[in-house]
Amino acid sequence: MAPQTYERTYGQSVTVDVCDACQGIWFDDMEMLQLSPGATLALFRHIQESASTARHPLSATLGCPRCPQRLDEAHDMQRNTRFTYFRCAAGHGRFTTFFQFLRAKNFVRSLTAKEIAELRRHIRQINCANCGAPVDINADTACRFCQTPVSMLDPDQMRAVALELHRADTQRTVDPSFPLQMLSERLRVERSFGTSGDKDSLLAMLGQRGHGTLVDVGMGILGALFKTRL
Repeated sequence: MAPQTYERTYGQSVTVDVCDACQGIWFDDMEMLQLSPGATLALFRHIQESASTARHPLSATLGCPRCPQRLDEAHDMQRNTRFTYFRCAAGHGRFTTFFQFLRAKNFVRSLTAKEIAELRRHIRQINCANCGAPVDINADTACRFCQTPVSMLDPDQMRAVALELHRADTQRTVDPSFPLQMLSERLRVERSFGTSGDKDSLLAMLGQRGHGTLVDVGMGILGALFKTRL
């Protein structure tokens, strides 16, 4: 894992350990809650830029990097959103996947029944956004390995959270053109699940064989905007 330094709430800095290969983040103690709004956006940008990195599946058992303890799966809720992570029983910290971090920050949501039905018209298999395992979209609406529902980056919620974090970080008036650009990108994502039956467009977004994760697709669309505007 590679250390990444970000701004801590109320000044100073916090260093977290990030592994792009397994798409996971290690937070010592309460570091996840100590990220400033700007640091959350910066970590989102790092996740977006790492989306194309070849992914290694997580081990069935995970160990604490600070002690010999085995990490235990834990469940939590933030802003009415449930997410999971792995914690050290000795209190050294927690390991969370990129997906669960995005879920905890309200960047992603599960697909609706209508969106699942539209996806099934064109795609047979995608990858789980949490663990990377293949998901047979015709048979399942959740990953059989980690039980994570098929999810996508929520463009509407993404816009709201991004604006909130951006305002909190700068304490200045947001560029008036920024909400309009976010709305434009939201419409691009929504067209993926439109009724036009544009199979080739959706396949191109998910990859030549229709494999990939919908969260990666959304981050790819929004990535350029976040890189230049935030």
